[in-house]
Amino acid sequence: MGKSDPLIFSEYRSALSSVHLGKSVAFLGFSQENDLTKSLNVPVRHFYDLSLGNWNINDDWFLKQQYDLIVCTRCAYFSKDPKKFISKVMNHLNHGGHSLIDWGLGDHWRFKNYKVGWVRDGEHEYAYSPDNFLYSCFWNDEVAYANETKLFWDAIKSKKEFAYNNENLEDVVKKEIPHLIDYPTKITKIKFLWPESPQLYIITLIKNEVY
Repeated sequence: MGKSDPLIFSEYRSALSSVHLGKSVAFLGFSQENDLTKSLNVPVRHFYDLSLGNWNINDDWFLKQQYDLIVCTRCAYFSKDPKKFISKVMNHLNHGGHSLIDWGLGDHWRFKNYKVGWVRDGEHEYAYSPDNFLYSCFWNDEVAYANETKLFWDAIKSKKEFAYNNENLEDVVKKEIPHLIDYPTKITKIKFLWPESPQLYIITLIKNEVY
Protein backbone atom coordinates (compact mmCIF):
# COMPACT_ATOMS: atom_id res chain seq x y z
CA MET A 1 0.00 0.00 0.00
CA GLY A 2 1.38 3.43 -0.95
CA LYS A 3 1.96 6.14 1.61
CA SER A 4 -0.84 8.23 0.11
CA ASP A 5 -3.48 5.53 0.42
CA PRO A 6 -4.65 6.04 4.04
CA LEU A 7 -4.94 9.80 3.46
CA ILE A 8 -6.55 9.79 0.06
CA PHE A 9 -8.88 6.84 0.75
CA SER A 10 -10.42 8.85 3.58
CA GLU A 11 -11.04 11.68 1.09
CA TYR A 12 -12.78 9.26 -1.29
CA ARG A 13 -15.00 7.96 1.49
CA SER A 14 -15.78 11.51 2.61
CA ALA A 15 -16.90 12.41 -0.91
CA LEU A 16 -19.25 9.40 -0.88
CA SER A 17 -20.52 9.92 2.67
CA SER A 18 -23.78 11.60 1.62
CA VAL A 19 -24.48 9.22 -1.28
CA HIS A 20 -26.89 6.29 -1.28
CA LEU A 21 -24.59 3.64 -2.74
CA GLY A 22 -27.36 1.46 -4.15
CA LYS A 23 -27.03 -2.22 -5.01
CA SER A 24 -24.38 -2.36 -7.73
CA VAL A 25 -20.90 -0.93 -8.17
CA ALA A 26 -18.31 -1.06 -10.93
CA PHE A 27 -14.68 -0.47 -10.06
CA LEU A 28 -12.82 0.79 -13.15
CA GLY A 29 -9.08 0.32 -13.10
CA PHE A 30 -9.24 -2.08 -10.13
CA SER A 31 -8.02 -5.65 -10.44
CA GLN A 32 -8.90 -6.70 -6.88
CA GLU A 33 -10.25 -5.54 -3.54
CA ASN A 34 -8.42 -2.94 -1.47
CA ASP A 35 -9.26 -0.95 1.66
CA LEU A 36 -11.40 1.48 -0.34
CA THR A 37 -13.45 -1.15 -2.17
CA LYS A 38 -13.95 -3.17 1.01
CA SER A 39 -15.39 -0.11 2.73
CA LEU A 40 -18.20 0.17 0.17
CA ASN A 41 -20.90 -2.29 1.23
CA VAL A 42 -22.63 -2.95 -2.09
CA PRO A 43 -23.82 -6.50 -2.97
CA VAL A 44 -23.09 -6.51 -6.73
CA ARG A 45 -19.41 -5.74 -7.26
CA HIS A 46 -17.67 -5.94 -10.63
CA PHE A 47 -13.99 -5.21 -11.25
CA TYR A 48 -12.68 -3.96 -14.58
CA ASP A 49 -9.00 -3.55 -15.39
CA LEU A 50 -6.47 -3.86 -18.20
CA SER A 51 -4.73 -6.62 -16.25
CA LEU A 52 -8.01 -8.59 -16.07
CA GLY A 53 -8.42 -8.38 -19.83
CA ASN A 54 -11.94 -6.95 -19.54
CA TRP A 55 -11.43 -3.18 -19.80
CA ASN A 56 -9.12 -0.65 -21.42
CA ILE A 57 -9.87 3.01 -20.83
CA ASN A 58 -8.90 3.92 -24.40
CA ASP A 59 -10.87 1.17 -26.12
CA ASP A 60 -14.55 1.43 -27.05
CA TRP A 61 -15.47 -0.33 -23.83
CA PHE A 62 -18.79 -1.57 -22.51
CA LEU A 63 -19.59 -2.82 -19.01
CA LYS A 64 -21.69 -5.83 -18.04
CA GLN A 65 -24.67 -3.75 -16.88
CA GLN A 66 -25.88 -0.40 -15.59
CA TYR A 67 -24.64 0.50 -12.10
CA ASP A 68 -25.72 2.60 -9.14
CA LEU A 69 -22.11 3.53 -8.46
CA ILE A 70 -18.99 3.62 -10.62
CA VAL A 71 -15.61 4.21 -8.97
CA CYS A 72 -12.55 5.12 -11.04
CA THR A 73 -9.55 6.33 -9.06
CA ARG A 74 -5.96 6.89 -10.14
CA CYS A 75 -6.86 5.88 -13.66
CA ALA A 76 -8.86 8.57 -15.52
CA TYR A 77 -5.71 10.50 -16.43
CA PHE A 78 -4.75 7.70 -18.84
CA SER A 79 -7.67 8.62 -21.10
CA LYS A 80 -6.73 10.05 -24.48
CA ASP A 81 -10.30 11.33 -24.89
CA PRO A 82 -11.54 12.29 -21.41
CA LYS A 83 -14.85 13.66 -22.74
CA LYS A 84 -15.63 10.27 -24.28
CA PHE A 85 -14.55 8.55 -21.07
CA ILE A 86 -16.92 10.63 -18.93
CA SER A 87 -19.74 10.10 -21.45
CA LYS A 88 -19.22 6.32 -21.28
CA VAL A 89 -19.28 6.41 -17.48
CA MET A 90 -22.56 8.37 -17.49
CA ASN A 91 -24.08 5.96 -20.03
CA HIS A 92 -23.42 3.06 -17.63
CA LEU A 93 -24.99 4.74 -14.59
CA ASN A 94 -28.57 4.14 -13.53
CA HIS A 95 -30.72 7.24 -13.17
CA GLY A 96 -29.74 8.85 -9.87
CA GLY A 97 -26.48 6.89 -9.80
CA HIS A 98 -23.13 8.40 -8.90
CA SER A 99 -19.56 8.12 -10.07
CA LEU A 100 -16.43 8.91 -8.09
CA ILE A 101 -13.59 9.86 -10.45
CA ASP A 102 -10.29 11.41 -9.49
CA TRP A 103 -7.52 13.12 -11.39
CA GLY A 104 -4.10 14.30 -10.34
CA LEU A 105 -1.07 16.46 -10.84
CA GLY A 106 2.45 16.20 -9.58
CA ASP A 107 5.36 13.88 -9.11
CA HIS A 108 5.40 10.25 -10.17
CA TRP A 109 8.21 8.38 -8.47
CA ARG A 110 9.13 6.54 -11.70
CA PHE A 111 10.85 9.62 -13.16
CA LYS A 112 13.91 11.59 -12.07
CA ASN A 113 12.69 15.00 -13.24
CA TYR A 114 9.63 16.50 -11.57
CA LYS A 115 6.63 17.43 -13.71
CA VAL A 116 3.39 19.19 -12.79
CA GLY A 117 1.61 17.54 -15.71
CA TRP A 118 2.42 14.66 -18.00
CA VAL A 119 4.71 16.03 -20.73
CA ARG A 120 7.77 18.20 -20.11
CA ASP A 121 11.02 18.68 -22.01
CA GLY A 122 10.13 15.88 -24.39
CA GLU A 123 9.54 13.34 -21.61
CA HIS A 124 6.03 11.87 -21.38
CA GLU A 125 4.90 10.31 -18.11
CA TYR A 126 3.89 6.66 -18.24
CA ALA A 127 3.02 4.00 -15.72
CA TYR A 128 3.21 0.18 -15.61
CA SER A 129 4.60 -0.05 -19.15
CA PRO A 130 6.58 2.33 -21.40
CA ASP A 131 3.66 2.75 -23.82
CA ASN A 132 0.99 3.41 -21.16
CA PHE A 133 1.03 7.21 -21.14
CA LEU A 134 -0.90 9.69 -19.02
CA TYR A 135 -2.83 12.27 -21.02
CA SER A 136 -5.57 14.16 -19.23
CA CYS A 137 -6.77 16.08 -16.16
CA PHE A 138 -9.85 17.78 -14.76
CA TRP A 139 -9.36 21.55 -14.55
CA ASN A 140 -11.54 24.61 -13.94
CA ASP A 141 -11.52 27.84 -11.94
CA GLU A 142 -12.63 26.06 -8.76
CA VAL A 143 -9.53 23.89 -8.93
CA ALA A 144 -7.23 26.68 -10.09
CA TYR A 145 -8.11 29.01 -7.21
CA ALA A 146 -8.52 26.48 -4.40
CA ASN A 147 -6.33 26.91 -1.32
CA GLU A 148 -5.01 23.34 -1.65
CA THR A 149 -3.92 24.14 -5.21
CA LYS A 150 -2.12 27.25 -3.97
CA LEU A 151 -0.28 25.16 -1.37
CA PHE A 152 0.67 22.68 -4.10
CA TRP A 153 2.03 25.43 -6.38
CA ASP A 154 3.85 27.21 -3.54
CA ALA A 155 5.60 23.96 -2.62
CA ILE A 156 6.70 23.49 -6.23
CA LYS A 157 7.99 27.03 -6.63
CA SER A 158 9.95 26.76 -3.39
CA LYS A 159 12.21 24.14 -4.96
CA LYS A 160 14.63 25.67 -7.46
CA GLU A 161 15.57 22.25 -8.79
CA PHE A 162 12.02 21.86 -10.16
CA ALA A 163 12.65 24.93 -12.38
CA TYR A 164 9.12 26.37 -12.23
CA ASN A 165 10.09 29.55 -10.40
CA ASN A 166 8.98 32.13 -12.97
CA GLU A 167 5.93 30.36 -14.42
CA ASN A 168 2.18 30.51 -13.87
CA LEU A 169 0.40 27.31 -12.83
CA GLU A 170 -2.45 27.76 -15.31
CA ASP A 171 0.04 28.09 -18.16
CA VAL A 172 2.01 25.08 -16.96
CA VAL A 173 -1.11 22.91 -16.74
CA LYS A 174 -2.17 23.88 -20.27
CA LYS A 175 1.33 23.26 -21.60
CA GLU A 176 2.05 19.95 -19.90
CA ILE A 177 -1.33 18.19 -20.11
CA PRO A 178 -2.49 17.19 -23.62
CA HIS A 179 -6.20 17.05 -22.75
CA LEU A 180 -8.07 19.06 -20.09
CA ILE A 181 -11.69 18.44 -19.16
CA ASP A 182 -14.35 20.19 -17.09
CA TYR A 183 -17.81 18.83 -16.27
CA PRO A 184 -20.58 19.49 -13.72
CA THR A 185 -19.88 17.89 -10.35
CA LYS A 186 -21.91 17.29 -7.23
CA ILE A 187 -18.74 17.48 -5.17
CA THR A 188 -15.18 18.51 -6.02
CA LYS A 189 -12.55 17.85 -3.37
CA ILE A 190 -8.95 18.96 -3.77
CA LYS A 191 -6.16 17.54 -1.65
CA PHE A 192 -2.48 18.55 -1.58
CA LEU A 193 0.06 16.01 -0.33
CA TRP A 194 3.80 15.83 0.20
CA PRO A 195 5.60 19.21 0.12
CA GLU A 196 8.87 17.43 -0.67
CA SER A 197 7.36 15.80 -3.79
CA PRO A 198 4.11 17.70 -4.35
CA GLN A 199 0.98 15.91 -5.51
CA LEU A 200 -2.51 17.31 -6.06
CA TYR A 201 -5.52 15.01 -6.01
CA ILE A 202 -8.71 16.28 -7.67
CA ILE A 203 -11.66 14.16 -6.58
CA THR A 204 -14.97 14.58 -8.40
CA LEU A 205 -18.38 13.13 -7.64
CA ILE A 206 -20.93 13.25 -10.46
CA LYS A 207 -24.59 12.23 -10.56
CA ASN A 208 -26.63 10.90 -13.47
CA GLU A 209 -29.81 12.97 -13.45
CA VAL A 210 -30.82 12.31 -17.07
CA TYR A 211 -34.00 10.27 -17.55
